[in-house]
Amino acid sequence: MMLSGDDRPLELRNRSCHRRLLRITFLAGGIASLLATNAAAELSSLQVVDYATMPQTGIVGGGTNQGYMARVNFLADDPSDSNRFFVNDLNGPLYILDKQTKAFTTYLNFNGTGTATGLYDRFYYNQGGFGAGFVTFQFDPDYVNNGKFYSVHMESGTTGSQVPTHPNLNTASYGVTPSVDEPGTPSRQQVLVEWTDSNITNSTFEGSARELLRMDMRDRIHPMGDIIFNPTAGPTDPDWRMMYISVGDTGNGEQSDAATRRTPQLLSALGGKILRIAPDDTGINIPTTLSPNGKYRIPTDNPFTGIANSNVRDEIWALGFRNPHRMGWDFIPTEPGDNHLIVNDIGLHNWEEVNLVRRGENYGYSQREGNQVLISNTSASSVMGPLPSPDTIPNEQICAPPAFTSCTTNGTVTPTYPVIQYGHGLAGQDPVIAGDAVSSGFVYRGSKIPQLYGKYLFGDITTGAIFYADFAEMLAKDDGDPTTLATIHSLDILWDDPLDAPDDGEELYTTDTSSNAIRGPMFQIVHIAYIDRTGLPETSPLPQSASVTGTFGRADIRIAVGADGELYIFSKSDGMIRAITGPLPLPGDFNYDGVVDDEDYNTWQASFGSIVPRLGLWADGNKDGVVNAADYTVWRNHESSTGAGSGAGSVPEPACAILVGLAAVLALLNLRRPAQSATRSACH
Repeated sequence: MMLSGDDRPLELRNRSCHRRLLRITFLAGGIASLLATNAAAELSSLQVVDYATMPQTGIVGGGTNQGYMARVNFLADDPSDSNRFFVNDLNGPLYILDKQTKAFTTYLNFNGTGTATGLYDRFYYNQGGFGAGFVTFQFDPDYVNNGKFYSVHMESGTTGSQVPTHPNLNTASYGVTPSVDEPGTPSRQQVLVEWTDSNITNSTFEGSARELLRMDMRDRIHPMGDIIFNPTAGPTDPDWRMMYISVGDTGNGEQSDAATRRTPQLLSALGGKILRIAPDDTGINIPTTLSPNGKYRIPTDNPFTGIANSNVRDEIWALGFRNPHRMGWDFIPTEPGDNHLIVNDIGLHNWEEVNLVRRGENYGYSQREGNQVLISNTSASSVMGPLPSPDTIPNEQICAPPAFTSCTTNGTVTPTYPVIQYGHGLAGQDPVIAGDAVSSGFVYRGSKIPQLYGKYLFGDITTGAIFYADFAEMLAKDDGDPTTLATIHSLDILWDDPLDAPDDGEELYTTDTSSNAIRGPMFQIVHIAYIDRTGLPETSPLPQSASVTGTFGRADIRIAVGADGELYIFSKSDGMIRAITGPLPLPGDFNYDGVVDDEDYNTWQASFGSIVPRLGLWADGNKDGVVNAADYTVWRNHESSTGAGSGAGSVPEPACAILVGLAAVLALLNLRRPAQSATRSACH
């Protein structure tokens, strides 16, 4: 039950009061960074609501990833039951989430380490955080008929027990495979597994599993990050049941050793690639060959199958990536033939990328990062330079394992460059649209937010900033010119803290750039929830750290899409799933009640001249950082009723604007409290 301000314990009321004062600072600090591109008013902000609270799997104050409440990493609709989501936690669990009750049921648990009773006793998840653990899962396109789904997890070391244990699991055909050798000395392994559930209607797994692919990893970072199937392919199409897998370079591309560093460019290595395979030969419509380990099929129309060299990995679909941790596939429902594979690649020290990925193309890493040459790079630093003329890199690099030193090339190739990129706030880069690691993203094709339709929504993992770009512009910028990029627009977030008093309503969160760090709207929301959920002091940082957020920690956000096209934001630090809702506020709807009327005029008049917006009331209609006559014009042009506002034409005189603005600031500080005495008792 949600507690009102009067019902809450004193410590919660004190925390709430302090938190609101912090929000004033956030909002005031964010004025300077409001939508530098001045996007249309309809896309200035998104409304976000708490959807579900993940079960806690982390240890508060435990350091590294244990400080996270729950490492939620992926969400997908149950193809057989529209009332259920499947959600995974990197710490081990795969849950079923009931959409009505928001209750979580553990379907499988991958964590069998120590005294845990999960599937894998070599499961690796709890040191250093990042992508270690139960990374992701995906349903087979024919899941409702065959009960198959797929998972990726990480295991420690390279030897020992590799067969899972589970009371309802038949392991007779599991078949551990030889690990694929990669450049560098392996310390861990990543594993792709196919699961077959014999009863998809209940809430527990029962069936069989088999290992499809096992790969060596030099380090715990940049594993297989995502699995996706072409959503436009039907049972009679060539791409039916073709699995696309994004594989990171496990940190190889930032090593000083030249042989290891070129891993993303090697056709003889799987790291730093997008792969395309068929899990088996059931129902497929194109010729395939058996994989080297005998566990899956390789389509013969993959781009490099015609090279007469036995060291070539024919699974490769595209190459030249660092950490392609998320993929999306966009198409307009009425035009399924016009579809695009989108891959988000986390950069090293300089650029974050969104790429449109096509068959056989080379995306440059570790020779390129963003649209610059990566002259030299290590995990600690890198040297960048301008593109050469002609702009080429060695083509079709093939090295013989296990040494990976005897190599051949076939001429040169021009890399393919991103359609979106943003920097880490370095010299010459945008100082506000900056971050440490690009999150997942999707082109919005839902129905709740018409103004967002056709826009690519994404974010930054650490800062919690939320961005969008027009997808039509992204397609237009995919023109072979590395200097042409789609425009990035920042979004503010409206969110109603459930622990606030019931009448407080939604509050607007903008980007805060104080203290030599960037904290986006979702960072601030996640921090509030993290403090509320952990009971830690207000000044406690979020877990981990990063360059752009500094010692404030990491929000660790991701974006997911439901089967209906609606979007969700989830965050590891506070272990929350939030839904992006609509519609967006209308132009001139300054009190966010869905109607542009006299109440919005009153809101504008009360805050005229102010540069500090009242929490939850945003009368800066044109987003220029001040409430003035121009914002009255925004209201007047969209007003939908008559009355005092439309008839008065009463723009305040400049002489009284200062007093009105001061009154607005004082009203802001009062925070809608009923009386000064009540305020004092709540804050002391």
